Amino acid sequence: MLDITVKVPEERVAEFYAMYGHWLASPAGGVPGPPVAEADRTDWTKDDAELAAKVWKKFSPRAKALFSTLIDNPNEDYDGDELAEMHDIPNGNRGVAGVLAWPSRHCFAVGRNWCWQWHYPDGENVKYSMDDVLANLFKKARG
Repeated sequence: MLDITVKVPEERVAEFYAMYGHWLASPAGGVPGPPVAEADRTDWTKDDAELAAKVWKKFSPRAKALFSTLIDNPNEDYDGDELAEMHDIPNGNRGVAGVLAWPSRHCFAVGRNWCWQWHYPDGENVKYSMDDVLANLFKKARG
């Protein structure tokens, strides 16, 4: 494997990792399309327990640890550097974006949007959270 460096606007790092994860999972030689077109994906609802359990099982141990923080603290914002420090994720907020690449792909594969929210308050680093619906849904999936 080769190390390749590319410049990505900071506000789009999470999207980049999601795209990169999808590309890695697709067959070689082709240009992958999204697993489910963005227009066809829907937000998670309280009735998606079965899908949430299916998606949760695919998360890496590091992703499960990161999401457990969000699940156990609904509506609380964490920046990427905080989450990286809490969960020993290398490369700070960029490492967190990398950890989120596969969970986004797993969500898209079942026709749902991301199972977390993020925003950039006042030009600060990205903040991640889960609302009550997502936290309750994935708390049940976590078991």
